[in-house]
Parts: sequence; structure tokens; C-alpha cells
Amino acid sequence: MESGVKREVVAQAPEVQQLSHLLPALWRGLTRATPAFKDMPVLESQVQILRKLVAAGSMTPAQLADELYLARSTISNLLREMVADGMVERRTSPLDGRSAVVTATERGRTALELFRVGRADVLGAALNELDPDDLEKVLAVLPALGNLLQTLELAGDEVEFERRIARSRA
Repeated sequence: MESGVKREVVAQAPEVQQLSHLLPALWRGLTRATPAFKDMPVLESQVQILRKLVAAGSMTPAQLADELYLARSTISNLLREMVADGMVERRTSPLDGRSAVVTATERGRTALELFRVGRADVLGAALNELDPDDLEKVLAVLPALGNLLQTLELAGDEVEFERRIARSRA
């Protein structure tokens, strides 16, 4: 069977539909169950910004917008709030003296760590509530989910590359 045909059949499978529903639903459930702490980011997009900044060191707002697939105006508004909350620091770029670079502050790093620990605690507690057989099945599928994530990230990179080419031609 040709792989393109197989993929069309697989895309319509009930399991694929179920997985496409479960993944965001699990994420929403985990987000709702994670308690809010003082000095913790309020929005998931703020957490994403902190993750990117901690990993990269510093970025421009435009880079953040591109990386997170958010509008530049959205990033600008989020950063304004995060600067006011002391989560990030905004400075003039040393490269050109005009553009801005954003860096996570110590407070932002601490908030991100609190968020990660809180989320891991919630997930761990939920996993502990599962039947031992179900827990074993969930843990056994983790490597395959990691592979699925890599495949989706590569596909996303290809789509983004095509978008950038189309924008440069416009």
C-alpha cells in the first residue's frame, strides 16, 4: 500500500480523531488543575514566553512572535504586562541601539520554576490516581508520544518555512 493512501485512511481512523480530541483536552485539564501561586504567570502564553527566554537567554519581540506563532501586537501587550510584573526586562539592543531585546528576570525564572513544579505535582497526583494497569500503559506510550511530537515539530517547521517564503514573495 502506498504511504500517501495509508495516511489518508489513518487520518480518518476513529483513534486519530480521539487522539486529536484528547491531546488538547488533557492540556486544558492540566492547566485548569494547576493551582495559581503568587508571582506565577497568569496566562499560558506568558509561560511560553518565559520558557523561550530562559532557553534562549534573550530575544527580540519579533523573534518571540515568530517562535510562538502569535501576532506582534499580542506579544507587545503580553510583554508590557510581564515587564510591569517584573517577569521580564526589556532593554535596547546593543547591536543597533534601536530595537528591543527581552530577557527573563530572576523573578520570571522563579515563577517559571514554580509553574513547572506545580504542574508536575498535579500531573503526578493524577497519575497516582490511575489504576496500576492504566498507569503502566500511559508510561509505556511516552516514547511513542515523544516521536509523534518530533514528527509534528518537523511538519510545523516545513509549514513555517513555506509561509516565510510566501511572505517574502508578497
